[in-house]
Amino acid sequence: MSALQGVFSIVGAIAGAIAGRLVEPVMLHVGFAFQYKKKQENLEVEIKNLEELIEQIKEKVDEAITRGEEVDEPVSNWLAEGEERVPKFKDENTVNENMQCSVFLCPDYISRYRMSKEAENKIEEVKKFTQSGNFSTVAHPKPFAQELQFTSSSTNYVNFESREFVFNNIMAALQNSNVKMIGVYGTGGVGKTTMVEEIGKLVKNRLFDEVVVAVVSQDANVSNIQGQLAVRLNLELQGETHEVGKASKLWNRLNNGKKNLIILDDMWQNLDLKRIGIPIIDGNNCCKVVITSRIRGVLEEMHVDRYVPMQVLSEKEAWALFKTKVGNSVDSPELDDKELHDIADAVCKECGGLPVAILAVGAALKGKKKYVWEDVLDQFKDSMLKNIAGIDAKVYASLKLSYDRLESSDAKSCFLLCCFFPEDANISIEVLARHCIVRSLLGQNTNTLIRASRRVLTVVDILKDACLLLEGKDENFVKMHDVIRDVALSIAKDDGKEILVKHGDKKWPEKDTCESSSAMSLRFDNTLELPDDLVCPQLHTLTMKLKWNINPLLNVPDRFFSGMEKLTILELNRICMLPPLSLANLVNLRMLWLDYCELGDIAILKDLNNNLEILSLRGSNIKVLPSEIGKLTRLRLLDLGNCRKLTEIPQGVISNLSRLEEFYILDEYVAGPREE
Repeated sequence: MSALQGVFSIVGAIAGAIAGRLVEPVMLHVGFAFQYKKKQENLEVEIKNLEELIEQIKEKVDEAITRGEEVDEPVSNWLAEGEERVPKFKDENTVNENMQCSVFLCPDYISRYRMSKEAENKIEEVKKFTQSGNFSTVAHPKPFAQELQFTSSSTNYVNFESREFVFNNIMAALQNSNVKMIGVYGTGGVGKTTMVEEIGKLVKNRLFDEVVVAVVSQDANVSNIQGQLAVRLNLELQGETHEVGKASKLWNRLNNGKKNLIILDDMWQNLDLKRIGIPIIDGNNCCKVVITSRIRGVLEEMHVDRYVPMQVLSEKEAWALFKTKVGNSVDSPELDDKELHDIADAVCKECGGLPVAILAVGAALKGKKKYVWEDVLDQFKDSMLKNIAGIDAKVYASLKLSYDRLESSDAKSCFLLCCFFPEDANISIEVLARHCIVRSLLGQNTNTLIRASRRVLTVVDILKDACLLLEGKDENFVKMHDVIRDVALSIAKDDGKEILVKHGDKKWPEKDTCESSSAMSLRFDNTLELPDDLVCPQLHTLTMKLKWNINPLLNVPDRFFSGMEKLTILELNRICMLPPLSLANLVNLRMLWLDYCELGDIAILKDLNNNLEILSLRGSNIKVLPSEIGKLTRLRLLDLGNCRKLTEIPQGVISNLSRLEEFYILDEYVAGPREE
């Protein structure tokens, strides 16, 4: 090869390399001119994908707003920018496929190239904007509105940091669309019921259309729970005799498109909410449930979505609450008061940080001398702590001490009487007065019903001030905290007064239980066969009721009362009474309540004339009041209210009742009480 050939060869190789490198970009650019239509189609696809994403995010935002959440600012900004940019993307995506040179009538490759190149750039721009809209969440719960801040309406509750923490956790869970069941748990007396009731008041007509509360208690009677919910929802269930029918009505009522909050208080065992009629199912956002329990394991069995523990108060919080009852004098820096401060501090610590105990002990010691405080501290140290299920032993000691410190024997008697009524019941002060007078539980000068009522009203105020009773549904009723009631039952048992309260049972109590009981309150949800005769040598009070929608009524065997010689109070409701001959054996009976009973010949009641003071036949089927009733000359109260079949009261019957203070007929109060 000559030198010249070599040079040409090298030059050719170099030229080939240069040409090769130039061809690729040239072909790429030439491709823009010929593929402009495909580029435009690709751009249209990306714009459509962006529009679909915008709509999806809009739907999520609308759902979040409906839940009351606040839309994240980046999401709002992105949507606003998207609304502005999409029309521009579309306007610039205009194509004239027949672009031609105006002179040579050939396709305008330069314009096609330009549009294709712009489309390519726009595709990248649209893709980048679309990717920036991949938000994991679009909103967050709003801060609590000022009106939803935790400011308890309870006069005995102080707004503590630990309680605000619990409150905020529950409120956050209520506003979380993924949470349907919330479990609040803690020891008895820690304040669970107060907390959820306060929250229920705050969220009604704000976060929820309806808020209803039912107390479950230890027996967890489904029919009873259904009844409580139905009453609060104004739902008629009387036509339904079976749980399934009631559950169906409740289900439809609660699954109505409105936001409903159900509070189930004091849960002791696993309970199937569907069996009650509460629609907690996937895809249903109409209903949320808050459950309180002393046992976390129960909540775990029920698979709640969020657990909220409620601890005892810290020492600082407990001391602050204690001072609201005893006053700030225990915090004085002076020498003598410093000693009192140390004693008071020790007493407060003995309450175990539980509000129910702190309030009760504080009320008992308010204004007392230092030696009284010292005596109380000694009692705490020497006390035999009781073991009651679900109640801290120190709580028992605290509440027992509050009971012991009551200076009024009438107050102590009334306090123990209140535990005879069902858990969470609204206890009628009028009924308390009647029980007190016939059992001679009150002191001097209460020998008339009106005086007994006045005395009981005074005693109730004493017990409220001592934080041993709570306000009822109105001024005529009171309630007892479930922990205090458990302690009261234990105190009564220690005093030899075995009290049996069973509501929702389907069978009669065991023989041994009946023989040892001094008072029994029984409510049955079904018709059962009563025992032929009972041996209840200690029984002074028997209350027996059948649920309203149960038929037929309970039949009382002839010898049923033969072993109840000490019976002083007998209350029967929806019972079939012929009446039995053994009723005449109840010579110590002072109050007989036969409400809404089916009665036969009640002339036998004349045999009770030695002691009977209160007789109620309210709502019974009697047509003629027997003339023998006129022999019950010790009667103070006769109630014939709502006796719709009553057509005749023989002449002289009422006038023979010379001690009668109150007379009710056809729901009218005829004879007012009179002083003697």
